[in-house]
Amino acid sequence: MNMMKKALLGSTFALALTAAAGAQTIAIQGATLVTGTGASLPGATIVIQNGIVTAAGTGAAVPAGATVIDGTGKTVTPGLFVSSSDIGIEEVSAVEQTNDSKAENKDFAVAYDPSYAVNPASSLLPLARLGGVTRAVIMPAAAFGDGAHAHEADTAGHVEEPLFHGQPAIIHTGAAPDIVVRSRIGVALPLGESAAKNAGGSRSLSVAILKEALDDARHYAANKAAFNQGGTRDYSLSRADLEALLPVARGEAPLFLAVSRAADIRLALRLAREEKLKLVLLGAEEGWIVAGEIAAAGVPVIMKPTTNIPNRFEIQRARLENAALLEKAGVNVIITSTADGHYANQVRFEAGTAVAYGMPRDKALAAITSRPAALFGVKDAGVIAVGKPADLVLWAGDPLEPTVLAEKVFVNGAEQSLQTRARALEQRYLKR
Repeated sequence: MNMMKKALLGSTFALALTAAAGAQTIAIQGATLVTGTGASLPGATIVIQNGIVTAAGTGAAVPAGATVIDGTGKTVTPGLFVSSSDIGIEEVSAVEQTNDSKAENKDFAVAYDPSYAVNPASSLLPLARLGGVTRAVIMPAAAFGDGAHAHEADTAGHVEEPLFHGQPAIIHTGAAPDIVVRSRIGVALPLGESAAKNAGGSRSLSVAILKEALDDARHYAANKAAFNQGGTRDYSLSRADLEALLPVARGEAPLFLAVSRAADIRLALRLAREEKLKLVLLGAEEGWIVAGEIAAAGVPVIMKPTTNIPNRFEIQRARLENAALLEKAGVNVIITSTADGHYANQVRFEAGTAVAYGMPRDKALAAITSRPAALFGVKDAGVIAVGKPADLVLWAGDPLEPTVLAEKVFVNGAEQSLQTRARALEQRYLKR
């Protein structure tokens, strides 16, 4: 039998196994169920039939013939959501050819759509699944501003980068040929030290560039016919960038602003008011200082709770209680991990740190499940509810404990392999 026939038979066999697994009825009994909406139910039963949750709660009946999993001492949560990462568009940080997480073409800065570069065969996806991650927002690397992807300086000590950093996208981490859930969900850019550098040395210049771009996008939308005939004024952006910025300029899609110091957060809130923008803050390391103002504006914050080392002037007052203080003030706090996709699986440790420093446990769990799912409009994720596809994780214990591992992960109703490249290498070379 030649290699092609073997490959075809192997693929057919794999598809048959997947179909059989999807048709299977599974019941997890006696686990603590975290629904994602704030409820935590001990001794619950979760039933999955044909990939759909058909029962979830205490006292639920187990269908005849179901495969029963003993969940005693274990926890079931919705699949975890990483809200800012480059997972799927980067493989080896130090190898430029494997890194599609940055775009340095100033003519296509806003229009940069990382979803076109997503690799569903990335070795980082199984690693994320092992950490319970089933959804992720691909955030253009430079936008988050946490230093995970700092560009190498040229001989002059400065790298020319566009102010805008493209359009985030949403992916799932399941095994599939296409894992993009939604592309072009908004526009991302920094506002602070890096933006000042890229604009010409001042935050004021970065604000002027942003405001001009928004005005140009609105003018372009009202004068497309004239633009096509060369009858409009000169614009600061290319046509592709103007088109990409339009939903943000109209307030239809969010502007993701990476911002750190308290003064810059106030500036971001002011810009949102003046330009009538739908704003989402990224980072907000000094957010606790202006928590009341953020809450009053109704602006969500995507943040990394463990950021507390002042390695930049703009985060001198960062503190580990940031998430708890923002939550207490009424801010919609969404927790993420570092932008580097190699660490996407650590989002639960970020949530655990937030709990250790005062954030209520149920709120921290919601911040990595239901809250981001609601913010990004992912209806089939973030909660465990009857009638929804199984998008959930069975943990050996408390998912916020570093030593606890995921035992089963379901994405879009299908149980996923938890084999990673690291585990495969261990199995190959470990001497027994």
